[in-house]
Amino acid sequence: MGFKYLNKGQDIFDGDDAEDVYANEEQLKAKLEYFEAELKKLNDTQKNEEKIKIHLEIGRIQVELYKGAEAWKHGFTAFEISQELQNWELAVEACDVMFLSEGPESLKALGHAIWLGVTFPIDPEITVAMLQHLIEESPEEADTRAIAAAAAHYITSVRCGPDDDLTFFTEQMLTSVADKHSHITDQSTFDVWRKTLKLDDPDSFFPKLSGAIDQLVGDNWWIDRDKIRNSIPESA
Repeated sequence: MGFKYLNKGQDIFDGDDAEDVYANEEQLKAKLEYFEAELKKLNDTQKNEEKIKIHLEIGRIQVELYKGAEAWKHGFTAFEISQELQNWELAVEACDVMFLSEGPESLKALGHAIWLGVTFPIDPEITVAMLQHLIEESPEEADTRAIAAAAAHYITSVRCGPDDDLTFFTEQMLTSVADKHSHITDQSTFDVWRKTLKLDDPDSFFPKLSGAIDQLVGDNWWIDRDKIRNSIPESA
């Protein structure tokens, strides 16, 4: 898998101004009331994608309103239903809500999100977003950042193709990580850095990513990984 060093002189992890990202509080409250009313219309025992998505919307709004505990509850409910329905993409989105709620087990939720997002061929943009969370949560000099960025680039190359915009984005992501990890500024030193860390070898960096996930989750998994692995067709 080829890789071209790219450096556009801009940190892709810089955030936009808060005014550009969040709606005002009154709009958020109105949206929250709407989705809470929609949730009440559903049967308590009903378990379907519609219910999951409403819980996710409520959780995301509560994150923006800094109601982390409430957001976590809706995220976990969405995760449990998604797991029962084996809708792993929505399960990852639910884990994202729990991670963003900044609760005591938010990193555990992130570990689940990454494992599911890498294991299943869900929307690659969602998987990349989860790996980007791991990059942002890790120290700049940590190899974990490089491993997560390499995994993101590999996944987009496979799922999207080499010419896709998301693959281009993950190239920039790895470039940014290289600069912060080892002050890489040109193609030749980047190539050496990448080979030294074996970031060109999926058989090397994916086991390391698995180790990083295990550190996030510990022994308390909310899913049966062996059962899930055994349910995946060998051709997948």
